Amino acid sequence: MKCPDMLVLSRDAAIAYEPALPTEVCISITDPHGTEAPLSARFADVLRVSFSDIASASPFRYDVLFGDEHRRAIVEFFDRWRDADRIVIHCVGGRSRSPAVAMGICDRIGVSASDWEEQYPLWNTWVRSELGRTT
Repeated sequence: MKCPDMLVLSRDAAIAYEPALPTEVCISITDPHGTEAPLSARFADVLRVSFSDIASASPFRYDVLFGDEHRRAIVEFFDRWRDADRIVIHCVGGRSRSPAVAMGICDRIGVSASDWEEQYPLWNTWVRSELGRTT
């Protein structure tokens, strides 16, 4: 199976981004209690999820660990838009959570994520492993 065209961006880059392909969708990741990124109306669809950039449970109430509800939402969104021309994935910095989501999608469909691993060495290990789960 071929990996979909995915683009990983920071929040600022995603705000400035204008889809140019016929069908582009976006997975928008924000911090808990953060504000939604104002994204282009040209996206065919936007999934907004909010979780912290952590890899294990935290003692702080404001932290939200990536969990089943996030995984289900992303998997359902991907399944609905797997034939999109491009999937844009952004988080605040574009270095940890969003590349981990891209890698988790690759893992789910059995496509190598080695290029993503090299390009984004700080990817969130928890997000990728949880998203890649098939159960």
